[in-house]
Amino acid sequence: MKRSLAFWAAACAALLVATAASAQEKSRLDEIMARGSLIVGTSSEAPPFGFIDEKGELVGFDVDVARLIAKALFKDPNKIEFIRQSHAARWPNVESGKVDFGIQVATIYPDRIARVAFTRGYIDSGVTLLVKKDSKIRKNADANSDRITVGHTGSPASRDRAKRLFPKAKEAVFDSTSAVFSALRVGRIEAGQFDVPVARHLASKNPDVLVLDDWMTEPTNNGIFMKQGDFKLWLLLDTLVAEMRGGSLYSEYKDVYEKWFGIEPPHDKYYVKR
Repeated sequence: MKRSLAFWAAACAALLVATAASAQEKSRLDEIMARGSLIVGTSSEAPPFGFIDEKGELVGFDVDVARLIAKALFKDPNKIEFIRQSHAARWPNVESGKVDFGIQVATIYPDRIARVAFTRGYIDSGVTLLVKKDSKIRKNADANSDRITVGHTGSPASRDRAKRLFPKAKEAVFDSTSAVFSALRVGRIEAGQFDVPVARHLASKNPDVLVLDDWMTEPTNNGIFMKQGDFKLWLLLDTLVAEMRGGSLYSEYKDVYEKWFGIEPPHDKYYVKR
């Protein structure tokens, strides 16, 4: 028996609706709301974003931002379980469902977008120099001198920046950012390469150092990441980040930002007087 074009059109429409409904039913967000708490992957070895404090507790900026999300969803910042994970485990853990999402100093790069879904940036980043306040270095060009030693952790990107921006300067390589900072404090180096938020955190705790406004890279964004294809969960998290950066959650986000970096975060609505 022949079917009309209208019949097949209606059948295709019904299939699309059923598929969309099925996709909605499979959202991790539904599981989260039924559970009544979050499972979040983060770092315990990346101060000030996530690290173990002197009391043995997991703390940091990423930890506090995750708690803001728990508070927004459940009116309780403690409705959350943190999974401490390595950088290598970040993507596998969201893909396998071990965590609901991750918030772990994850810079949004094109090759990463192909693997996991990111919200908009919850914090701006980049790379800059940290110097002593009594130093004469106030811009990158000032460090390009054979009288200056610039320190970094030895990553390929750090080495490339050193060769490109400071070809005349001496180069000192260390095994960690804390070692770079210690060398700066004791005068072993005159400047050190740091991610901007890390530099701001160190400057907020150590009044004798200064973060240069002359960034060495373009600004980048750190985003919350999750499994690809879950639009419902992504939309919720992205909307919450938008509210933190320039909406109803800005005041709470501002308190967290100032706690870790010592300055007020930029408001997305720069034209609004607060």
